[in-house]
Amino acid sequence: MEIKVPELLALPPKMMPLITDFNKYRFFLAEGGRGSAKTQSFGRLILTIAEKNKVRVVCGRETQSTIEESVYKVLVDLIKEYELNFSILKNKITHNQSGSEIVFKGFREQGSVNIKGLEGVDILWIDEAEAITKQTLDIVIPTIRKPNSRIFFSMNRKLINDPVYEFCLGNDKCLHININYYDNPYCSQELKDEAERCKLSSERDYRHIWLGEPLDQSDDLLFSAADIARMKTIQPFGDGFNQIRVIGIDFAAQGGDFCVATILDKKSPVHWKCEAQIAWNDTDPMVSIGKIVNIIGEYKPDYSILDCGGMGYVVYSRLRELGIRIDKFDGATTQGVPNEYANARAFGYYTLYHYLHNGWIIMDSPETEKDLAQIRYEYKSNGERIIQSKDKMRKNGIHSPDRADSLMMAVYCIKTRLADNAIIDDVRTTNTIKKVNKSRWQI
Repeated sequence: MEIKVPELLALPPKMMPLITDFNKYRFFLAEGGRGSAKTQSFGRLILTIAEKNKVRVVCGRETQSTIEESVYKVLVDLIKEYELNFSILKNKITHNQSGSEIVFKGFREQGSVNIKGLEGVDILWIDEAEAITKQTLDIVIPTIRKPNSRIFFSMNRKLINDPVYEFCLGNDKCLHININYYDNPYCSQELKDEAERCKLSSERDYRHIWLGEPLDQSDDLLFSAADIARMKTIQPFGDGFNQIRVIGIDFAAQGGDFCVATILDKKSPVHWKCEAQIAWNDTDPMVSIGKIVNIIGEYKPDYSILDCGGMGYVVYSRLRELGIRIDKFDGATTQGVPNEYANARAFGYYTLYHYLHNGWIIMDSPETEKDLAQIRYEYKSNGERIIQSKDKMRKNGIHSPDRADSLMMAVYCIKTRLADNAIIDDVRTTNTIKKVNKSRWQI
């Protein structure tokens, strides 16, 4: 006999075992790439259960600074879309009839795992479970011990030996579902087109972001040794090419970091050669203002760009007051940044990646090469690419990549200010199921 499934539970067919086999398992892992409806499926299931049963649900992450980093918005959007009888509070969600409660928690606080608030939990849902460490997993799982309690994991695995994946693999108490965007009939055409653009741009990114394939342990390095080595390859140039000069300036406000100016000259329709790279170590903005005025006066660039993060904005503003023609680089902005990238810094570094990969940058600088070899990329939960922050690099004992940042800004200036087209742009209801035995919880 077949029964109707409410529209709220219109899950992709591959995710339907979450419903049909719910009482056969204690653990549930949904893993795969972007657009596969993993998060949506768990969110819909949890809201359905919370409507019909009084349950306590914790939505957990390894770290959570604000509730916006959690699945709170996913649940709120579903509640509003289907006009469900929940009260949406600032830090939790409650059902007005069943009394169910959904709260949000980061496990790791001040370097240690905090399990406070996990007692008496009926459902623990860990989204972005690829960020969970083995230490956290080993502490959290035994804490969820209420009879008939369940633990949900949704993830796009980064590492081959991911602790959550290894815990679930071969575990007869775990329902393991691998799903990707082409398995999701509700995946929008816009997302499908984005996947194809990503595939044309980078097979490596496509296989991880959209197919959910893990990265090799060293694959989070953005630049390969071959990419970096290409900078030393001297290319033939024709005579009479109209030279264009660009300067990218990274301002350092912290002791130990360097301010760096990279001067690039256009030598062919696609090639840019580093004419000079000038570094100084002084955190006084007034010193840097004088230094930059002298550099621009000596090298007379057609375009220049300056990092305006933090105290860099003070330097930028003063240079503009002095009549210096210079643009600002805001690495955190998303304005004008393609959807594939989390911010301008990520877009800038991926632009530099294409230039190096195609051999369009000519430069001989061991210090810059060392910086480039330490640039790592990551992915946000929505598939956006992001470059590992300087703060995170410092915590891992890696010095600030000031020379690489300066080179990146110069190339970003070429791409955005000169409208340079040489770079290869990123070519970017009701279901039915078979009736099953009555669940201990109603779904």
